[in-house]
Amino acid sequence: MSKLLISYISEWAAGTVTASTEHPSFPAINTQHRWFKKPYRSKYRAGSGGGLFRITAANNKIYFWETGDAPGSYRTATITIGDYDADSLCTELNLAMVTAGSVYTVTYSPTTFLFTFTCATVTFKFILSMTTNTAMPSLGWTAIVDTAAAASHTSTRVTIHTSEFLKCNFGATKTIRLIEIKNHNLTATAVVTARFYSDAFVTLVDSVSMVWHAGQIAVRTAKSYQYMAVEFSDPSNPDGYIEIGLVWAGDAAVLHYGYTGERTKTPEDPSIETESEDGQSSTIQLSKYANWTYSFDAVEPNTDKAYLEAVFEEIGKTRPCCIVEAPPASGDIGLTTQYVRLTSWEWPHLAGTYWKLNLEVRAER
Repeated sequence: MSKLLISYISEWAAGTVTASTEHPSFPAINTQHRWFKKPYRSKYRAGSGGGLFRITAANNKIYFWETGDAPGSYRTATITIGDYDADSLCTELNLAMVTAGSVYTVTYSPTTFLFTFTCATVTFKFILSMTTNTAMPSLGWTAIVDTAAAASHTSTRVTIHTSEFLKCNFGATKTIRLIEIKNHNLTATAVVTARFYSDAFVTLVDSVSMVWHAGQIAVRTAKSYQYMAVEFSDPSNPDGYIEIGLVWAGDAAVLHYGYTGERTKTPEDPSIETESEDGQSSTIQLSKYANWTYSFDAVEPNTDKAYLEAVFEEIGKTRPCCIVEAPPASGDIGLTTQYVRLTSWEWPHLAGTYWKLNLEVRAER
C-alpha cells in the first residue's frame, strides 16, 4: 500500500508577499491566489525598467582595452555593488566605463533583451578571458575569448535578469514541509532555490534546491522560519519575464497507513457542445480535469484520525490542498504533487477506535 501526504494550509497564502520586481498587471500577490492560472510576472516591456540585476563583489568587474592602449594591457571598470533594474544598470555601466576609459553609451533593448556598449571616440574590445569577478556573463556575454576591437558591442545572449525573488513574511515562525510552484514559464536551465532567513531577508541561514519540471516544481523538506524567499534564476528566458502561478508553502503530514491499490480515476471534460438544426457542431472549450478515489482499509486512530478531521474542518469540499502519493522522506516531488479539492469522504466504522476512509478528490484547474 502506498502512503499519502496531505498539506492543507499554505502559510504563503496567509503571509505578506513581495517581489524583487513585478509587472503592475501581474503582481506578486497573485501567487497567493488559489487560481494558479492567475500569475505573477517580473517586470518587462518598454518603460518598465526590466528585471532585477544584482551586482555583488563576485560580478562587478568589466575588463576592456581601448585603441591606443599598450598591447596586452587592459582597463578595469568597477560597477557599484547593489540591486538594479536594466535601465538603472545601464546608467551605472555608463559611469563605470567613463570612469575607467572614454565616453561610452550603454543601452538595453526591452524587445531583444540585449545590452549594447558604444563608444564614439575609440574602438575597444572586451577582455573576456579575464574572468575574476567578471560582470560579463550577467550582461549576456558567455564566451571567454576576447572580442575584436570595434566601436560597438552587443551581448550575445538574451539576459532578462541575474535572478528574481518572491519573498514571504509568515508573521511568525512556521514549519514548512512542502513547497510547490505551479504554472510557471521557467526554462529547463532555470535554477530555483527556496531560501530561509533569520531576519527580514538579510541573513540567509538555510536553503533548498528545487528540481525543474515543466509546469510544476515541488520539494519535500522540513524547515521552521518566519521569512522565506524563492529565488528564480532564468536569465535567458525568451519570454522576457518569469511567470509564476502559485506558490504553496505549508506543513504536511503522511498518513501512517497506506491506501489500497484498487482505485478509480475518471477524466472529465466540461466543454460545452451545441449543434445547429443541420447537425453542425460548435463547442466552448473548457479546461479538462480528473476525479479519482482513495480507499483506506484503516486509519491510525490516535494522530491520523484527528489530523484528517482537522483537514475536513478547515477546507471542507471547496478549498484546495496538496497531496503526494508515496512521498519520499525529502527531496524532489515535482512529478507527484497534486493540487486538488477533497470532494467527498466517508468514514465506515471498522472496530473500536478504528475507521475506514473513502476519499474522492478533484484536480484543480
